[in-house]
This record gives sequence, structure tokens and C-alpha cells, in this order.
Amino acid sequence: MQTVLTIVTAIEPARRNELETILGEIQKDLYGNSYIPFAKLSLLHFASFVIIETPAAEPLLVFENNFDGDLSAYLDELLSVARNGIDQIYNCCKGYDPANGKAYFTAHTVLPNAYHIGNTGRKAKDIANNRQLRLTLQDHLDGLQLTSLSETALRKDIQSYTGTLDSALSSPLPSHQTWIQKVMPWVTLVLFGIVFIALLPIDLIAVIILRYKENHDASDTAPEDPNQVGKLMENENQIAQNHLASITAIKPGWFRLNLLRFTLFAVNLLARISNKGKLSGIPSIHFAHWSIIDNKQLLFLSNFDGSWASYLDDFIDKASHGLTAVWSNTVGFPKTRFLILDGATDEFRFKAYARGMQVPSLVWYSAYPDLTVQNIDKDSKIREQVLTDISEEETKTWLKLF
Repeated sequence: MQTVLTIVTAIEPARRNELETILGEIQKDLYGNSYIPFAKLSLLHFASFVIIETPAAEPLLVFENNFDGDLSAYLDELLSVARNGIDQIYNCCKGYDPANGKAYFTAHTVLPNAYHIGNTGRKAKDIANNRQLRLTLQDHLDGLQLTSLSETALRKDIQSYTGTLDSALSSPLPSHQTWIQKVMPWVTLVLFGIVFIALLPIDLIAVIILRYKENHDASDTAPEDPNQVGKLMENENQIAQNHLASITAIKPGWFRLNLLRFTLFAVNLLARISNKGKLSGIPSIHFAHWSIIDNKQLLFLSNFDGSWASYLDDFIDKASHGLTAVWSNTVGFPKTRFLILDGATDEFRFKAYARGMQVPSLVWYSAYPDLTVQNIDKDSKIREQVLTDISEEETKTWLKLF
């Protein structure tokens, strides 16, 4: 089981500079800093720290966590290996008591309203071991006379060699999902459809209200600030992956807030069904999630492959309806029709909006910075099938994974 969540805490205003200094030191030496030895967190996939401003002018520290297992086990590991650094960071936040750190983090945990996982069911240690298996087998293949072996003979040789390896590399992997995880989203989808049809008169009223608001809502997307964009770009494209943190104000009133909740519920349902490494056809997202903060702001955090521009282009080309459905409920988004139309397809305004709502990732950690979603999937398939019985045609396909 993979868990996606954030820990959101109020910052002591007088200690904000101190906090930003600590986070800056961590980011400068991400793998060797004395505050949080991320590489020792065996359950962790991705983590980040960002600071967001709230309507009440109270800055919040957002600690993103994508990890294996439940929150309790993860916090135990985090506080075990990084207690000193965690205490220094959160002493800059309101109400922190080092003696009750676990309870503090649990109380300030914000679960996502919707989330997506690119490589469902693959633990951080599995991803590392699968990569090592591929590299080990590639080294073995480099020493063979490949032209003298048929595909079937080559596979048998690989299987024989794999049998000599440590079980951590060769033992069977668990299924990506349990049968309950596979079935429940579809059951929920059917029930969702039944309720939607049963409430059709209310749905029609909601559409009328929506169209009224769409016709009267201001679309005041501000031009991009070159200085802010420059600062954001300084930390982008350093590795195969990138990180995006965005905070947007939800349009006022109960209608937009509840429509956003409804939309995120639908997006989450779609994400649970989209378990083949893609979200609406987008193959580059490792982890992404949306969280409503204090019923006033929408927080979006994403860990993805490739550049910021290509990532947004994927959303525009392959998921513009879903993208528009979510962010049309926030202030400044380009004009929409019927919730899902227009909006993100206005590329110039949408990209200006996206940059304007982006906040710097003060700290960002990836447990496997050189792997894409597709790399991880290929490594997983190599291990899943290395010791199983497959057909000759499947063997040809499998060998192409190397």
C-alpha cells in the first residue's frame, strides 16, 4: 500500500527566516545534510517542503509525503532517523512539542481529496531492487554471445542465472492491486452513476447555477512575473523528474466549494480505475494529489517526468476536460463552459495562470531520481516475468524490455 498525504502546520512569523534558512541548507545538500537523511527513510518515495500563504496572511509549512505503508510506521521511521532535524524545522511552527512529535504530525495530517499513483503497488525498496535486477542481468547479457542464442535459449539462460541471485532481486513481486482494490472503484462508479441519475432534477438546477456563475465570474489571469518564473526555473530540469507545487484560491461561496469537492471525488474515482501508470492518458506522473485547505484554497502537488512545459502540454492535450473541471472552481482560471469546456484549452492564459499559482519547492527529494514512470514499469515487468512460464511470442516482447 502506498500512502499520499501532506502535513500542514502554521509557521511562527518571527521564525520564518530561520525556517527558510534550514530548508535552504537541506536543499543545497539533499543527500548529505545533517537535518533529514532522506536516503535512510526506506519507506519514502518522494518528499517536499513548500511554504504557502493563506487569506489570513498566516504562512503554512506544507510537508509532502509519498511513502509505503501507514502513517504511524512512516512517522516512527522519520522520527527515528531524523529527530534532530525535524525538531529544528518544526520548532519554527506553532504548537510543536518535541516530546509529542508523532501526535503533532498526526493531528496536522491532511488527506488528499484526490490522488494518483503512477506505479501502483510498487514499494520504494521494490523499485530499487527491480532496477538492480535489470542492471545485473544486463551485465550478464553483455558477457554472452547473443547472436548464437535463440530467444528461448537466451531466456532460459537468464532464468538460470537469476536463480543464483539474492532473493531480494528474484523473489516474486506481489500483485499491483488486491482484488478489492480492483473491484471497489467500479462498484463506486456504478453507485455514483445511479445517484447522479436519481438526482437528475438537482443536477439540472446545478447546471443552470453553474452557467450563471461561468458567465459572471471574472477571469483575471495576471501576466507571468518574469522574476518569479526565473526563480522557479532555476530548480527545474536538474534530473529526469520535476516537482510542481501550486496553491490557488477557491472561488467564494458554498456552490463552488462543493462543486470542487464533487469534481475531486470524480477525479479520484477515475484515478483509482486508471491503474496502468497513466492518468487520463498522461504517462509521466509518479505521484500527484489535490487537497482542499481550510475550505479556501486548493493545494496541488505533483512529481512527474520531463519538463514543466511538456507536463502542462500533456494535460492540455490529453486531460483538458478534467483539468478544467477542477481548476475552473478557483480564482483567475480562464473562462469555461459547462465546467469542462474551454478553460485549459486557452493555452496562453492557462500557462500564465499555472505559473502564477506555482510556489517554489524549497526542498524536494526523490528516492529514484534517474527513473521515469515507464522505466519503473519496465523494471517491474522484467522481474514479474523472469521466472514465470510465458509463450515464445511473450518471450520476444519480454526481451525487448532490457
